[in-house]
Amino acid sequence: MNRLSIIAALLAMAAPSFAQEGAAAAAETVQVSSIKDPALRPYRRMLRGLDAWEEKRGLAPNASLRFELWTAEGKPAAPEGLQLRIAGNQVDIALPIDPDGSFVLPRSQEAWDDEADLVSNRKKDQIRWRPRVRTPGVPEHARRLGDLRLECEVSAAVRKEEIPLLYRAGALAAGGLCNLPMVGYVYRAPRKLASATAVAGERKLALVLHENGEAYMAPLRDKSWDNDTLVVYEFADAKP
Repeated sequence: MNRLSIIAALLAMAAPSFAQEGAAAAAETVQVSSIKDPALRPYRRMLRGLDAWEEKRGLAPNASLRFELWTAEGKPAAPEGLQLRIAGNQVDIALPIDPDGSFVLPRSQEAWDDEADLVSNRKKDQIRWRPRVRTPGVPEHARRLGDLRLECEVSAAVRKEEIPLLYRAGALAAGGLCNLPMVGYVYRAPRKLASATAVAGERKLALVLHENGEAYMAPLRDKSWDNDTLVVYEFADAKP
């Protein structure tokens, strides 16, 4: 697998409320189950992301974790009509979706025991997910590097079966998939960028843009940039 393929494989990435009883719940369940091949991920794999989040919290000790839903075209998924649930043979847990298309993944022993799946009422080739780690106080036009590093750890934990065995073996020596020297780490920007710059005090580094400014390469492996380094965006549509 070439470098771009491995990038895509790595990063392509509310308490539960139960469905209402009666006809409304039945209609909602049928609507989801009628979609062919709707699974986003097995629930047990998604829980590995929560485990990585807890294990690596030192990267972003004050941050929160949510998951974002995106379309196959790389746009935020509109929540209107979108349903998400943890579903198995015995378990059916509806997950609230916020207006920004994000959700919280709860822990459920019942869902684990039932080998449930995280499913939506869209085909799995129409919907994507990715972790969203945010530390309070970071400006809207910036991202904290430690948050990006933790997002990578969560995503890699969930997706590790999708990574070729050769890379997984190398990850053991490198300290994890997010530290592999042959892998680049591309992050999608909230909108098209004119530039992205790593800033730590007086030190600055212009980052490489990808996808015509829709994404950028973050210096995750370079430990000379500490976790409090900011990646500062300049948007292409910003007024002078």
